[in-house]
Amino acid sequence: MSARKRSALWNHFETEGSDSKKAKCSYCAQVLALPNGNVGNLGRHMKSKHPTIPLVPERQALPPSSSATSPPNTTPSVPALEQINLEPLRPRYNNPQPTIRDFAIKPLPPRRAEKIDNQLMMMIAKEFHPLRLVEEEEFAKFVALLNPSYSLPTRKTISESILPKQYEKLLQITKNKLATDSAAVCLSTDGWTSINNESFVAVTAHYISHDAAEIKLETVLLGCIKYTERHTAENICELLKTFMNDWQIKNKVTAISSDNAANMIAAVRAGNWRHIACLAHSINRAVQTSLGHISSTHVKVKQVVEYFKRSSHAQTKLKEIQKQLNVPDLKLKQDVATRWNSTYDMLTRIVAIKDAVIATLALLRNDLSLSTDDWQIIEQAIPILKIFNDVTTEISAEKNVTLSKVSPLYKIMSNFVKGLLRSAPNTPRMPQIQSLLTTLDQQLDRRFAHLESNDMYAEATILDPRFKRRGFKHDRNYETALNVLKQRVGRISQDPETIPRSTTSQSQAEAPVHPAGNPSIWEEFDREVAGLRPENSIAAGIVEVDRYIQEPMLSRQGNPLTWWHQRKEVYPHLFRYMLKRLHLTATSVPCERIFSKAGYTLSERRSRLASKKLEQLLFIGANAHLLKCEK
Repeated sequence: MSARKRSALWNHFETEGSDSKKAKCSYCAQVLALPNGNVGNLGRHMKSKHPTIPLVPERQALPPSSSATSPPNTTPSVPALEQINLEPLRPRYNNPQPTIRDFAIKPLPPRRAEKIDNQLMMMIAKEFHPLRLVEEEEFAKFVALLNPSYSLPTRKTISESILPKQYEKLLQITKNKLATDSAAVCLSTDGWTSINNESFVAVTAHYISHDAAEIKLETVLLGCIKYTERHTAENICELLKTFMNDWQIKNKVTAISSDNAANMIAAVRAGNWRHIACLAHSINRAVQTSLGHISSTHVKVKQVVEYFKRSSHAQTKLKEIQKQLNVPDLKLKQDVATRWNSTYDMLTRIVAIKDAVIATLALLRNDLSLSTDDWQIIEQAIPILKIFNDVTTEISAEKNVTLSKVSPLYKIMSNFVKGLLRSAPNTPRMPQIQSLLTTLDQQLDRRFAHLESNDMYAEATILDPRFKRRGFKHDRNYETALNVLKQRVGRISQDPETIPRSTTSQSQAEAPVHPAGNPSIWEEFDREVAGLRPENSIAAGIVEVDRYIQEPMLSRQGNPLTWWHQRKEVYPHLFRYMLKRLHLTATSVPCERIFSKAGYTLSERRSRLASKKLEQLLFIGANAHLLKCEK
């Protein structure tokens, strides 16, 4: 036997051809080359095509000799020999002996390893894990069990290679999408101070993305950067200009949304941009001012909650009494001074387990017990505060059109409060609650009544097919806004770029054609009509607005963007103008959410994270939805 045939692989292959430079698999008949007599191809073939067949098997024990059952010295006859199948049988095996090759782990292809690295980076960014996660022993064991071939990158590799590379890739994708998909952009901005006492400023962009298939409201983070300058109006204005120039959206910005801080408002005005006061922040200020009328009860409730939070014995006793009274096992909630809705949550929760709280305090701290008047004030305040909590939740959605809701929601809140005030003579109510209602009514009118006269708010409301006229509290504001809208859409209709290709072609087809040398009796009339076309194009835009107003209203649960997408050919000029109104965001909540994520990312476990790395992690986490899924 030749040296090369001593390999156990030849138990599964036969030589092919006279020169013995090829071998044929005994199982699938595939012919493989033997370069320089090397059997490496045969081994790879067995591992990839027939992995369950052992390379070095043990032979199955031979069956017992047939001599015990056959007559001795019996010679088979020739015909019997002829019936025996002399074709060599493939040996059968059991208990195969594994080889070192069987335990060898194939390294991952570079492309596959890169995909896993990127997904690991995405998990760290979106789920707020520390970079040193890859150095944790149990995580490494977990990954090794999932895929022994994958080698975890080091913390340094993630920080200096994978993170910057992923950031740059996503940065280009985000810039390209913002440049190509947006007709108009609304910015929102806010500030934040980290646990390291470092100041950050975030800027998000909001726009409507649409193509032939779909339309949707997009929100992207332009950046959350460490800011070392003083937060003066001038400095913030320059910072916003820098963002606009870097992202090449200077001519697309229609408005900037922020809280009601004086420096933010002054910064926006200094840049000659339109300002949108955050509705959630305005509601917070209005309710906080009104809550002063029930401050005595508010303080008492806070003391009760703080007592249960500090005392584990009191907390245990409260749970026991809840079980005895068969009431839900709920914990008390503590409010936050800057968030009035946390006060609403605190009051709602203490009323939900009122009996258990009263019983527990009677046993442990009777001096903290609330009076009957206190409980009445709380119970009367909750349904009043609920509507403001619901409005805040409604307006804080990032994926929904929001500015068009401001006027309708002001109308709802105002009518609700005024209705309660009118019912005062017939409704028993604590004096503190009556004062709270009066202040709320004044605050709502002072902060929101003028918004119906603001063209951005008014036009957004009209262009939302769910509201139109019904979104206004005062008809005169609606009529004024509608007339302005008609004029603006009329001017847009003079721009040939807004006219659909089919409409332009039709107009050209309808132009009169007179054969040369054969004047028509209509020639003078046609010249007169042609001279009227500019005026008619303006009228066409106005007609679009009138036709839109006559359309049935969309249900409140409907999607206004989808409605417009389905009718963009019917109202081409209005559609173009709609893109510059329904993208406007009524709150700066998206920026506040960025800072909530920043707080998670820069927790105590990651307090030493460099600010530049924090910026990159936040950018990836916020804009990850723009990455196409890699298959």
